[in-house]
Amino acid sequence: MIPVRLMLATFLLVALSYVALSFALFEMPATETAAADCGFLPGEFVSAGELTFGRTEAFAVSFVRKQEYLTAASLGLAGAFLAFALTAGRRGGAASAGAAAGGGLMALGAVCVGCLAPALSVVGLGVLGSLFAGVPKALLFLNTLALTGWGTLYLSRRLATCSPAASRA
Repeated sequence: MIPVRLMLATFLLVALSYVALSFALFEMPATETAAADCGFLPGEFVSAGELTFGRTEAFAVSFVRKQEYLTAASLGLAGAFLAFALTAGRRGGAASAGAAAGGGLMALGAVCVGCLAPALSVVGLGVLGSLFAGVPKALLFLNTLALTGWGTLYLSRRLATCSPAASRA
């Protein structure tokens, strides 16, 4: 049986933690080039070197325009799957250790390719990270959704066939 509440709680915790961390690390761009890199339009950057938005509104605009919500959702999915795999491991699923490691790698990949730490893509993932830096976030989200969905289905079926209750029947 899939622990839906645990997975949902973990998803929300990880996704909201990413949003909170992104907000804490968000800096108002000082130049027009930096503003463009954060997703702001040229008309939103006034000549005095400031945006027409306050910090909170500027963060929200940048977060939506840079599609960071997809990164947050990808991390949430990977975290939820990781929680499920660890729970399955305690119940005797032999494949859950590899699945948990895979969930952790998906979360690391989403963070490294995301906008939270652009330099981390090169440092954390080496040359491979710099190659993946141009991958659309929607594609990363769909990939994470497919892999975590398949992994959850695989582990839940494996647990159902290998459970002690199934072997006694």
